[in-house]
Amino acid sequence: MNERQETAAPPDQTPSAARPPGYPVELEQSLTLRDSRRVFIRPIIPADELILEHELREADAETLYQRFFTTQPKLDAKRRYFMVHIDYRWRLALVAFAEDGRAVGIGRYEGAPGPAQAEIALVISPAWRRVGLASTLLHLLTEAARARGLRRFVALCLQDNQAMAALLAHAGFDPPQPNAGVAVAEKTLF
Repeated sequence: MNERQETAAPPDQTPSAARPPGYPVELEQSLTLRDSRRVFIRPIIPADELILEHELREADAETLYQRFFTTQPKLDAKRRYFMVHIDYRWRLALVAFAEDGRAVGIGRYEGAPGPAQAEIALVISPAWRRVGLASTLLHLLTEAARARGLRRFVALCLQDNQAMAALLAHAGFDPPQPNAGVAVAEKTLF
């Protein structure tokens, strides 16, 4: 996520007209991080596609590599559409906005009916790391997933991504199991 992001909407509210059917208003909240900066966290909405596109275009190579395992992910219009049009049950994404409206982090889980498990992913703007934002997003995703009947999270990260491994360990995930440079960690939610 890039700190220069501009948005037209106020960072502390989601316009009612922008909320799609099933939008979980109860997941909206303002929080103060360890360094006293405030963020507004809310579920992603279709109107966020432009923000997502901008953030992907402006993201540094290391952030892209850690999230997508490549510095040039193929995120065409169809894929971006898929990322912002979610059902808020099996697929959920939470976006964190700074007080000036910039998107500074996103956490998501991707599941499907049936196996009651979902894969998680987190991306945090470099200037917003190590202040509790990633752990907050992961905690909120975990609580939302439990409330929606998901039973297990699976996380894939690069084997050398020590920050993600530490975050997962702190959140109660099983130790990551490496395989060909990618580590897989799992957590039973209940």
